[in-house]
Amino acid sequence: MQKILSRISALCIAIVSAHATAQAPVTIESQQGLDARIPIAVPAFSTDAATIRYGDALAEIMAADFAFQGEFVVVPSTDYPTSFRGLPSDFQRIEFEAWRGTRAENIVHTVLKQEGDTMVAEGRLFDILTSQQVVGKRFTARTAKDARLLAHLFADESVRFLTGVAGVASSEICFSGGEGKQKEIYIADYDGGTVTQVTNHGSLSIRPEFSPDGTRIAYLSYKDRFPFLYVYDRRSGKSTPLSTRSGLNHSPAWSPDGNKIALTLSKDGNTEIYIKNPDGTGEQRLTNDRGSDTSPTFSPDGSQIAFVSDRAGRPQIYVMNRDGSGVTRVSYQGGSSYDPAWSPDGKYIAYIVEKSGEGLELYTMSPDGGNTRQLTFSGGSNESPSWSPDSRHIVFGSTRGGTAQLYTATLSTGVVKPVPKLSHMSVQGGSWGPRRLAGGSN
Repeated sequence: MQKILSRISALCIAIVSAHATAQAPVTIESQQGLDARIPIAVPAFSTDAATIRYGDALAEIMAADFAFQGEFVVVPSTDYPTSFRGLPSDFQRIEFEAWRGTRAENIVHTVLKQEGDTMVAEGRLFDILTSQQVVGKRFTARTAKDARLLAHLFADESVRFLTGVAGVASSEICFSGGEGKQKEIYIADYDGGTVTQVTNHGSLSIRPEFSPDGTRIAYLSYKDRFPFLYVYDRRSGKSTPLSTRSGLNHSPAWSPDGNKIALTLSKDGNTEIYIKNPDGTGEQRLTNDRGSDTSPTFSPDGSQIAFVSDRAGRPQIYVMNRDGSGVTRVSYQGGSSYDPAWSPDGKYIAYIVEKSGEGLELYTMSPDGGNTRQLTFSGGSNESPSWSPDSRHIVFGSTRGGTAQLYTATLSTGVVKPVPKLSHMSVQGGSWGPRRLAGGSN
């Protein structure tokens, strides 16, 4: 039990559809040894005088979004046609014949302009071989922060068309940042951009968890002297108590519908899994074992909960029904296992494995315990995995570089890299939120 407890403590944007709309790429090879990624060109946006300062920067953001997915290779400007001098404002003037002489298969054409106090972006994705537009969107924004989101949103729509599943560029992450006993909760774009501090408790606030709709964050804080759980509402900017029981309050996990939160309490003398309403009412105990049970995570359909227990000796991952029945052990790879996180598509559980001499490493497995795969080999301390909305990536905390930072692992490539734009602060405990989708019509 002590081992588990020690681990525990450790814009306004509007979209209206238009017509039917500095990367360091990694090598992804097919079984035949060929690069199977989709080559895509993302030139600097065409701009007017009022938006010229955004043209290069937003294109770089969008290009990074494609590269992050793992299924694209962004064609560098050095491989553009020799006649290319920048995107024409009129997409009909794109020289497709010249582009067919490059390795690019698709090209993004974006026009950025100012209309009154609103910035307008018209994005189009073209198939170079056929010269046909395959994606088209019109976005509007009023602030520089929202302008960044324009690039993310169009990248997601293009990824949706080219792969069948939308990208994650428009999603956010929340995390704990700060030094020592002064840590607050922050929100940022998935790539670490536009960091925003959302709590100001002047205390230790850690382990945030996004609600399924991204409007609320459950987290642990010592702001009222003891380790209690709170829910921060992004709409009101207020935090309300979730659990202020004596003893341990920890590991909040939202149900897929956002109507319940599973959590860990020790109020009855042993660490057990409970479930509550987000306002703190309706408490129900789910586990009742002499061992220590903690770290719950819901399956995407809400019918099951994976959790950690040392009931058989070492901490391992177990799965039970939502009512606490049918407890089954699923982790058998050796060592101790912690921090389960169920993927949104239901296919995998990410978790942390500790083996003697190997540190704490990130693994995935099927919900029945099969298909075990090790994703990190740092020999350091990795923790708190959280899935991207498309189940293609995992964000997690690590101290491999000497300070606490967030990293991502991409399942299709196995590539692990730090979340950019966060190196200026110590961060941990990341939670991946949903895509920020805006309304519109085709």
